[in-house]
Amino acid sequence: MPSCGKCNGSSLYDSGDPVGQQGDPAFNWLGLISRKPITEDYVPLLPWLGLMWWGLASGRWLLKHRPVWLQRSVSRPLRPLAVLGRWSLSYYLLHQPVLMGFLLLVGLLR
Repeated sequence: MPSCGKCNGSSLYDSGDPVGQQGDPAFNWLGLISRKPITEDYVPLLPWLGLMWWGLASGRWLLKHRPVWLQRSVSRPLRPLAVLGRWSLSYYLLHQPVLMGFLLLVGLLR
C-alpha cells in the first residue's frame, strides 16, 4: 500500500522536482531545467512572467489613479532612453549584427 505522501502527490515536491520532468527538453521554455543551455538568448518564461505581470498591474494602476504622471513630457536627458523604449524591437534586431560586424572588424584588424 502506498504511503500518504505518494497518494496526494506531495512526494514530487519533496524530491525537489515539482513537475517530475525537470530534465525533459519539453519544459525548457518554462525554465524548469536542471542546467542552463549553451545559448545566451535563453530566457525562461516562469521567472520573468511574474515581473511582466507586476509591470502590467502597475501600469494599469497608474492609468487609473495617476494618469497625469504618464502624460508628462520626458525630460531632455532621458529622451534617448524614451526613443530606445519606443523602438526596442528595432534596436534589439539591429544591435546584434552591428555588434558582430564591429567585432569581426576588430578581429580582422588585429
